[in-house]
Amino acid sequence: MLCGLASLGTVQAAPYVEVGKPGDAASWRSAEFQRDWGLGRMQADQAYAAGISGAGVKIGALDSGFDASHPEASPARFHPVTANGTDVDGSPFSTTGALNPNNDSHGTHVTGTMAAARDGTGMHGVAYNAQLYVGNTNANDSFLFGPTPDPKYFKAVYSAMVDAGVRAINNSWGSQPKDVSYQTLNDLHAAYAQHFNQGTWLDAAADVARAGVINVFSAGNSGYANASVRSALPYFEPALEGHWLAVSGLDQANNQKYNQCGIAKYWCVSTPGAKIDSTIPGGGYAVKSGTSMSAPHATGALALVMERYPYLNNEQALQVLLTTATQLDGSLTDAPSAKIGWGVPDLGRAMHGPGQLLGAMDVNLAAGQGDVWSNGISDKALLQRQAEDSAEHLAWQQTLQDKGWENGIGAGASQQEQTDYAVGMARDAAAAQRIYQGSLIKSGAGSLVLSGDSTYRGPTTVNGGVLKVDGSLASQVTVNNGGTLGGSGRIGALQANSGSVVAPGNSIGTLNVSGDVSFDAGSTYAVELSNASSDRIVAGGKASLNGGTVTLALENSPTLPSQPQAQSLIGRQYTILQ
Repeated sequence: MLCGLASLGTVQAAPYVEVGKPGDAASWRSAEFQRDWGLGRMQADQAYAAGISGAGVKIGALDSGFDASHPEASPARFHPVTANGTDVDGSPFSTTGALNPNNDSHGTHVTGTMAAARDGTGMHGVAYNAQLYVGNTNANDSFLFGPTPDPKYFKAVYSAMVDAGVRAINNSWGSQPKDVSYQTLNDLHAAYAQHFNQGTWLDAAADVARAGVINVFSAGNSGYANASVRSALPYFEPALEGHWLAVSGLDQANNQKYNQCGIAKYWCVSTPGAKIDSTIPGGGYAVKSGTSMSAPHATGALALVMERYPYLNNEQALQVLLTTATQLDGSLTDAPSAKIGWGVPDLGRAMHGPGQLLGAMDVNLAAGQGDVWSNGISDKALLQRQAEDSAEHLAWQQTLQDKGWENGIGAGASQQEQTDYAVGMARDAAAAQRIYQGSLIKSGAGSLVLSGDSTYRGPTTVNGGVLKVDGSLASQVTVNNGGTLGGSGRIGALQANSGSVVAPGNSIGTLNVSGDVSFDAGSTYAVELSNASSDRIVAGGKASLNGGTVTLALENSPTLPSQPQAQSLIGRQYTILQ
């Protein structure tokens, strides 16, 4: 006998319908959004309203596995990564990023904060459309990160994640051994000496940065004045800076909590870490606290920045995240501090270009790509860094003299002395090569518009495509062969070299130049005009016309005037350079 109930079938949940609307940040603040207070604190709704969700960006997490069966962990986006190899003791291993009996709930919580689905239930991750690749520490670490964790295991799992194509790896783990403190600089030097030239797991972590991937580390929870030695690694190995991100934490009262950024301040931000609601194994949710919860907020935020700027490399995307962060009161960050680093990521501000240039930034937009940066761009942090580097250089010279190291370190030097000497020499060499002013290079055939008021002190160079200045630049602009300068803003000075084009305005407009203007032989001044007006350049300094060509076109016309059009303009006077 058949029971008729079977014909009713299984009740299916209605598919999720997105309530967020383009351009309307408030519409993205659903109950699911509100469940992680960190999303609102970092203004993630501003990014979502701009159409940014992490889609297409590959990020990684190295943690205690993740529950692949959790409804928030879509198999289309959550990918366990397998590490294969042989331990230092000769034992073979093959471990995936999926949850196993060695794991706790930590990794599932962290990965949920990064990328849990926006599906109308529970909570959702910062980068809820990102591709997430998860490696497994597999209790190899015993939760303590001195020199003892197996370096061959970490090399294998890091390499597998890099090979998967991730652009950033979240590392939310690592309590220090009992004999390690991060309170003072001497403490940190002692902690690093356990790793220096010892072939530990920290070398495998450094190799991630050398491969061009951003390694993101939680700062630690002990309340020290400095981030952990792993978070601060670029202090000891300066070549890693630009591919490293340290993350301190905030509580719900907007206070910095846990370890401060300290000596890691130039690559450190502070994100929500206390009482974070996220996924746990078994399909549920739980609240956890610590910088382990802060770091995935930063990694997810970085994924959003990477999607927003598909033409920026990993280091440039990190620079945008850092320099658009704000202070605890929401004010702009002039320079990072020991307490909170650059401050709190502001994903609304991060959608509008970098806030500072930390050296030369070469922005390569391909043909068909175009963007508008509306943030004012400074390089104020470099002024602080220059002063700090100068003081550190003088102190290092005194140290060399005091210790008798002017001609190198002695053969009988201790491990600590070898470490201190190597670190001091590396830092001094890095500072000697550092450029203490920001500069912008526009490359590629695409178009970039600068509409903010920018004060960075270095030059601006147009090597290809179009740069339009509709705001103001304090710097001199040099336009080279294949490049075009346009816009109706103000620049510091103008040098148009052979093969370049200067085309003021966005139709007919005026380009203001505070200083001198120079057109070299082979350059082109492309002037649009109408019956009543024309493009023009107004220079506050002198103009040097060393050759070049003036071309005329009617307003909004891509071609030169026809003979009748040209005849209609005969007898009219236009001021094209003042």
